[in-house]
Amino acid sequence: MQVTTGTLLMLTGGLHQAVGLVLFRQPLLEMVRAGVFDSVGEDTSVRAAAFWFLAMGWGLIFMGALLRHLERELDRPPPASFGWGLLGMALFCVVPMPITGAWVLFPLGLRVLFQARTSTPLPEVLRPFAEGADHVDVKTVESEASLRAFLAGLLSYQPAWVTALYGVRAVFVRLLGMRQHGMPRPQRARPEDIPMVPGSAASFFTVRHAEEEHVWVVSAADTHLDATLAVVMEPTGGPRRRFHVVTLVHYRKWTGPVYFNVIRPFHHLVVGGMARNAASPLRTA
Repeated sequence: MQVTTGTLLMLTGGLHQAVGLVLFRQPLLEMVRAGVFDSVGEDTSVRAAAFWFLAMGWGLIFMGALLRHLERELDRPPPASFGWGLLGMALFCVVPMPITGAWVLFPLGLRVLFQARTSTPLPEVLRPFAEGADHVDVKTVESEASLRAFLAGLLSYQPAWVTALYGVRAVFVRLLGMRQHGMPRPQRARPEDIPMVPGSAASFFTVRHAEEEHVWVVSAADTHLDATLAVVMEPTGGPRRRFHVVTLVHYRKWTGPVYFNVIRPFHHLVVGGMARNAASPLRTA
């Protein structure tokens, strides 16, 4: 039977508990002799350290059990956000305390991210565009909007913090010897203005493929990478439709992976915000 990330996380928690029982054997025995109840209280000495060490272990075990159920019973990989969470937790632990077992969370987090990437369900219509892609991610939302209304909401999303990120990006790309061609300005796209003809411009993208009420694919080429944004609309049998917002990245030279892996966390925030804005109940045209 295939070993799941949840199983590995449970084993990590179990090992954590075993180490804790050995390291804190004496204070734990003292807590037992004190009757256990309120044997820590406001104590900030070694008893408190023993208690929170074991509490952390139980947390890892329970988290791993839930993840294992997701992977085995529901046959679904953990989301990429869980992998980023493990990496963030690892950094939180190892930066102030390098001598810690939290280092094991790094490979577990990377494993989750790899699984999320390789198991991402990609709509069949996009497979020709995804061939050889170095990065694939899919954000899925549901809405009663038409494809054009959804796309208008997608392209209209640019709050102040996203504009600020473009400013930071302009400085970063110069360090890599790249250029940012102008600062994208917030726009109010209308459904009827969405271009559906291949070769036409859509913001700083170019339309590559479009089918009314089904799919819209645009791309932008730069010296370091090629980026493709696609939206696939899937009927659900009711008034709501399922929209898959897909990002495909093809690296062109060494600056591509350097650039994209630095902006990757912000990419997920921005595209996730775009998808939620497009799925707003206000967009039902």
